[in-house]
Amino acid sequence: MNRKISLCNLSGFFIFFLCCILACSNDDNILPENNSDDPDEEVEEEEELGSIAVLSDCLFGDTNLFDTPVHNAIEETSLVDNGMENWQKVEVLSDEFDYIGGKQSPEFQNKWRLGYVNNFQPLPTIWTGDQVSFEDDTANPGNRILILQAIIDETGNEKRLRCGMISSKETSTYPLYQEAKVKISNSQLANAVWMISKETQIEEIDNVEAYGPRIRIDGQECDRPYFADRIHLSHHTFRQTETERFDYQPQKHTWMSRKKDNNDCSRDNDVVWSEQFHIFGVKWESPTKLVYFIDGKKVKTVNGLREEDAIDPRGYTTCGDGLTREMHMLISQASQPWRYGSVDAFWNSNDIKSGPNTKMMVDWIRVYTPNGQLNKQTCN
Repeated sequence: MNRKISLCNLSGFFIFFLCCILACSNDDNILPENNSDDPDEEVEEEEELGSIAVLSDCLFGDTNLFDTPVHNAIEETSLVDNGMENWQKVEVLSDEFDYIGGKQSPEFQNKWRLGYVNNFQPLPTIWTGDQVSFEDDTANPGNRILILQAIIDETGNEKRLRCGMISSKETSTYPLYQEAKVKISNSQLANAVWMISKETQIEEIDNVEAYGPRIRIDGQECDRPYFADRIHLSHHTFRQTETERFDYQPQKHTWMSRKKDNNDCSRDNDVVWSEQFHIFGVKWESPTKLVYFIDGKKVKTVNGLREEDAIDPRGYTTCGDGLTREMHMLISQASQPWRYGSVDAFWNSNDIKSGPNTKMMVDWIRVYTPNGQLNKQTCN
């Protein structure tokens, strides 16, 4: 997730929602030129390295931001067309959430922990199972939907925002494909489907992070419109010392918009992700390659190890080079006050923080590996 780096006074492991570095411009990676004097010599095409987005004709003066081609169909990603023809679903990491008994169902409890993978809380957010529930899908009788919702808690000395979260009990490493069908909430809270490494929480892959609509239900623009109606696609590597936690994430092509139709690059033509369900996926292909999909279309690839805007240019990973550790699957909401400048500014904003409009809806999450089994890593 995009965050500013907090380096001091951390009592536990740093996690998913903390701080952002915005608007850092990075030069494009340039592939080596062909210097051969023989015009008939075949030149082997090199695979691009770094953060590579699938771009529309809409260009922006912000290297963090990109726009992907118009695609109005909401489809699952074709495994056959993306190098996963014989991959199988990992049942212990996947869920259709069709539980009549909701979160009390034994099958749900066997797969999921209510809350984060440990007891850390990113204040003022409190991750809790109290804000996790299930609803019938009125548009699809017999289908059930996982609901995460937020509520303001003022019972203690400090105001808190209680947010729903679930995290998988099992973990897996690459190669792995995670895909989820999600309806982003109608609030400006962070909605996310992601992965975090087992025990140490020092490697992270973010399938999707989104912040709801730019126009609030009162008809006014939200307080931090840069983030709204855009999808954040990123990953993190961390280095932890006794007093500091260093956080790397790519800066190029991390915020994605998509237009409703062609020939209009204005914000008024942006897809509003909270209006309907969309399908978000990330293929953890190798320690040095991630491929992102939205509604069945590839939108971004992060490839390479030490290159700028690649997987781990600062050399923070220690269980081999790149993203290798087993990871939990997570679905969550959070306040993320860094987008407002401070916790007080977040509470003082007019953006939606609690109630029915904070409902994040998840129809299903599906995880695939080549044999349908968990991939294990001895170094965690």
